[in-house]
Amino acid sequence: MKKMEQHNLDDLISAEEREHFLSGLHRYLVWVGEKLPDEVEVDGKKIRLHDLIWRCAHKKQFSEEEKKRLLELVDILEKKEKHDESILQKANLTHEEAKQLYHESASLIRAIIDLRDCESGKLQPIETGAEIRTKVNDARRWLGFLKNIGKDSVV
Repeated sequence: MKKMEQHNLDDLISAEEREHFLSGLHRYLVWVGEKLPDEVEVDGKKIRLHDLIWRCAHKKQFSEEEKKRLLELVDILEKKEKHDESILQKANLTHEEAKQLYHESASLIRAIIDLRDCESGKLQPIETGAEIRTKVNDARRWLGFLKNIGKDSVV
């Protein structure tokens, strides 16, 4: 998050608003609908996180070294998310700053979950158009079969 500026006390979020933002971060599925961060800075280097997760989603298997590196990145992102949450909890923020920090934290949570799913093999490669068409055709044949069976069994 960018450096906070001095603000009028009337511009700052109230304790209730702060609590609302913080409790929102601890909601189940807080990350649903959040956009993945395009980039994240780690040790002075920018990592194209969105591209990394996209490549991860299309890769079938990972070496042990790749899994280790994914988990290291997860640890770094978790620390960054906790830091953002700490700022949200303690700093004097305007509503806009708090909202921005909330969405940044939620998008980091999404990235963490996606990276863990990559490492564990839960995130399956995205199907190609041909694979989808095959499934649709299989479903149509199955429905046709069921319709024919239904016609034959009517008395």
